[in-house]
Amino acid sequence: MEERKGKRTVIILVAVVAAAVIVSAFVHAGEDDFLTDPARIASEWEVVEIWQDEKLISDNQIVILIDIDKNGGFRLWNDDPGDEQRGMLVKADGQLRFDGDNGWVYEIHGRQRQLIVTARKGEKEETWICKRSGYCRNALRTEEEKLDAYFAIQKKAMAIENGTQRNLYVAAMIMMDGGCPKGKAITKAKAYCVRGRAFVWYAGAHDIVVTDKEMEEYLSEYVKLMKEHPEVLEGYDAALKKVGMTYEDYVWVNAEAHRWDKYENAVYQGSLAGMDTVEDDVVNRFHHTKEYRELKVELDDAVNNIKKILNNS
Repeated sequence: MEERKGKRTVIILVAVVAAAVIVSAFVHAGEDDFLTDPARIASEWEVVEIWQDEKLISDNQIVILIDIDKNGGFRLWNDDPGDEQRGMLVKADGQLRFDGDNGWVYEIHGRQRQLIVTARKGEKEETWICKRSGYCRNALRTEEEKLDAYFAIQKKAMAIENGTQRNLYVAAMIMMDGGCPKGKAITKAKAYCVRGRAFVWYAGAHDIVVTDKEMEEYLSEYVKLMKEHPEVLEGYDAALKKVGMTYEDYVWVNAEAHRWDKYENAVYQGSLAGMDTVEDDVVNRFHHTKEYRELKVELDDAVNNIKKILNNS
């Protein structure tokens, strides 16, 4: 029996080593696909590894993000606004490339779920391994344009009286604005609403109460902080004025989301288990309740309303 275990362990180790060799060859030997259609790699990407001279030189402190849209829009950015590069990808030598105004040339290649960027400047060359982190509809949209779109969604949401339906609309529309397909956006938004209502239900079942007065005080303080620290929310004031909203309006639109957060935090504070464990337990239990069945009907109605709004827009 021990001999069979040993053989099985050896087989597993051989498989793991073989897989590592294949990945290494893919990354370092240039055996990946050269891409000429940006639609194949349209996404938000995060650089997870940086290699130079066959050595891994990146660490967890390096944050580089890349946005690519289906039309070839390209944006490379990090926490320093001065490092941002943006423009259009070009086809050169059978692949997509971006020539940065910082002297770096970025060649784009890879396959399916993995993006590889060869970054060159003079004699220096790096290989960046990237993973998908989200959708990208327009890589070249400015922060002002993003805020304008965001608050246009908030403005339309003001007409929705029901808090849960309002949350569903806002969540789905924000995801769609970012490039998420409509079906996926609605599915994710519904899951978000189920999660929020699950924590409210669970809290009530365990005598955890967030009073209306507590919520009013919390939201008032939230508005006060936003007004006192506009530098933290750069561009919000101008964007709100464009759509005819106040900070109070904005907080009201998201009041139900804030209430869900308060209940969720209260449940976590009363539990010794990890956050993921608590969330799974709460949502799974909620699925077997009358409240969940009623919520499903409510969300179906809300989805139909969203589709009507989209068809009329």
